[in-house]
Amino acid sequence: MRRSERSLKKKIKEEELDGLMITEAHNVFYLTGSRVQGTGLVTQEENFLIVSPVFAEEARIELKGWEIVVHAGRLDEILERTWGKRGSRLGFETFNLSYDEYERLSRIENIELIPCRGWVEELRMIKDEAELARMEKSTKVAHSAFEYLEGKLKVGVSEKEISQEVACFLRRRSEGEAFPSIVLFGDRTSLPHGRPSERKLRQNEVVLVDLGAKVEGYCSDLTRTFFFGQVQRKWKRIFDLVTQVQRQAMEEIKPGARLSEINEMLKERMEKAGYRESFLHRGGHGIGIDVHEAPFFNPDSKHIFREGMVVTVEPGIYLPGEGGVRVEEMVVVTKRGNRVL
Repeated sequence: MRRSERSLKKKIKEEELDGLMITEAHNVFYLTGSRVQGTGLVTQEENFLIVSPVFAEEARIELKGWEIVVHAGRLDEILERTWGKRGSRLGFETFNLSYDEYERLSRIENIELIPCRGWVEELRMIKDEAELARMEKSTKVAHSAFEYLEGKLKVGVSEKEISQEVACFLRRRSEGEAFPSIVLFGDRTSLPHGRPSERKLRQNEVVLVDLGAKVEGYCSDLTRTFFFGQVQRKWKRIFDLVTQVQRQAMEEIKPGARLSEINEMLKERMEKAGYRESFLHRGGHGIGIDVHEAPFFNPDSKHIFREGMVVTVEPGIYLPGEGGVRVEEMVVVTKRGNRVL
């Protein structure tokens, strides 16, 4: 039995539930190790995966230790037939069940729906050696993509053309993009999550590229800012500041440190340098099966860093109408500190 499965069953028992329904696709993958689409049902003793006939054969081939329940109707119909005799207290994932689905499930006799917030997500925050190995591979692919793209930057190439080059490169060397790549030139680099356009690269401009690969279901997420030609000196000063702030934040990441404090430290350093209003997003986020997953660098975050967590650290400065700079690294929390992936 996998560590994640053991921990989840223990939690189910402690909370006196008869079972937990898993509807979030990333969580289903985390628990089963399979990308087969379906709904998981985990009890203290058994595991079920409810799938449509389309995925039945694939599920039976890929999943060991899970009973496959095939259905062609609605979830409430299959639960009414299969779950009713197994117990009444059924947990569900609060972030993923629609209101319509909840209403239908609530009508089933003898089932009490119990909201469970972030149970599997909490387990996913700590990566084991196998998960870290996949993320190492994914990160290496992302690093090689940047090296490849530097050779593709030339006057007249468009943001869309470079983003297409990213997609093709990553598909050749991994399962593909972890998310649609961000490629921005010149004044458009002030858009933290801007979408690639037909904007063409000119000499002496800032270039921002945010990309990630996916390997065996695990993501990478890195951002680089390039100087194409001779850019204004202020961009070099801003780049030096952003990389220095990032380095200082990474030095503080270790078991027991609070994410909220690291996030606040990033904001304070930006404010001291006169760029507080130009840092438009949080300082980082967890990463794994999903490119953005718990824990998050939020001001109100209650999470502390724990060994095995993998997070990004991504300070940025954005000047509307002029341009922006962001750098992003991935670090894994170790016993005494952290290391860069």
